[in-house]
Amino acid sequence: MNERIKQLILDAGFPKFDKMYVVSDGEELEKFAELIVRECAKVVFDKTGPKSALNVLEHFGVEE
Repeated sequence: MNERIKQLILDAGFPKFDKMYVVSDGEELEKFAELIVRECAKVVFDKTGPKSALNVLEHFGVEE
């Protein structure tokens, strides 16, 4: 698994258990999805500019 994805899992608040992650359908999962969208928007911003990045955030309903 990509190291950035692992870090986003931890940032979302998933508990870590001996290199395995506990799956949740609650707040952690929503936070993880938001972090993924923000990471994608950052890449889009770096490659194409702020308007496209804002479109990505808006499409997924993530606040700036």
